[in-house]
Amino acid sequence: MRGWSEFISLVRGKAVSVNAATVITDELSPGNGWHHLRVRISEIVVIGTGSGPITEGELLFIKRILLTTDKGEIICNLPGRALYKIAHFKSGAAPRKDAIAAASATYRVTLPIYFSEPPAQGMMRRTDTILDTKRYSSVKLEVTLGTVADLFTTVGTSSVTATVDVEVYQTKGILPKESQPVGYIEYDQMQPVDAFTQTFAFLKRAQDYFLKRLYVFAGTSGSAGVPWSGTASDVIQDFSFIEDQTGFITKERIHQMIQEDNKDDASFESVISGLEIHDLVKGRSQREALWTVGKTLLQYRWQNQAGVAANSIVSVASEAMRPIPPY
Repeated sequence: MRGWSEFISLVRGKAVSVNAATVITDELSPGNGWHHLRVRISEIVVIGTGSGPITEGELLFIKRILLTTDKGEIICNLPGRALYKIAHFKSGAAPRKDAIAAASATYRVTLPIYFSEPPAQGMMRRTDTILDTKRYSSVKLEVTLGTVADLFTTVGTSSVTATVDVEVYQTKGILPKESQPVGYIEYDQMQPVDAFTQTFAFLKRAQDYFLKRLYVFAGTSGSAGVPWSGTASDVIQDFSFIEDQTGFITKERIHQMIQEDNKDDASFESVISGLEIHDLVKGRSQREALWTVGKTLLQYRWQNQAGVAANSIVSVASEAMRPIPPY
């Protein structure tokens, strides 16, 4: 038996640096089994003469959420926009966020980071990937933020500061040996590419790497090399493939049909613009995840629709599982 679970507030109103990374570690006391973290960024805007709020600028401002352990494990390495969209899919509802506006106010974005699967996903053994933090001496959360230019097209005299709150939904007490997870979740990303010049992205491969899901975002007028940038667009990808050296894992799936399938799976009211989710565990078992050992090639590839312009940035984020040995 795992016993009951509880919400614990770990960080409240901690100032985080703008255009820099802020490290949080002392507050993240390991020992319990973590179901998920909730990271809330408060963006405190003083508008001045700034104008032209950027669509989803409140997400673009959050450049990276990096969660690592003293064992060298990368649990999460994603920008805020990716984490937000992933949480939307996993829970079936969009997390809270305040759309940026040309007004002085505090704009808040909540980013859940799921380790065990939320009930909406219907996995047969949801807690097989609970993050058992008694395995670690320390856990580190690094929050990297951008600048006011991520919020407004015309910065003027506007300015922004920020704070962070963190809470954890965890087991009450340490996980007993008989309740240990089979692995831990790793959220990561590939280098974004411009669909105008390239229509594929190589995927991570490793001896102990099991791929569960791909989250593919396409945006127009993006910035070269900046993941999840641009205005969400459904006129870039036409159909897509996942393939290895032996052939196709998925073949010629139509962009809109993938989105419709995602809508059905997550019970969305409407599709998420610009986003495809390639779910490799649709049977709701961790055992379905794609084992990447021995693969000499593993890539995501797509065919463009007609008329794709330069700076049509396609970003691929992965959700994978790495097994852990018995202990």
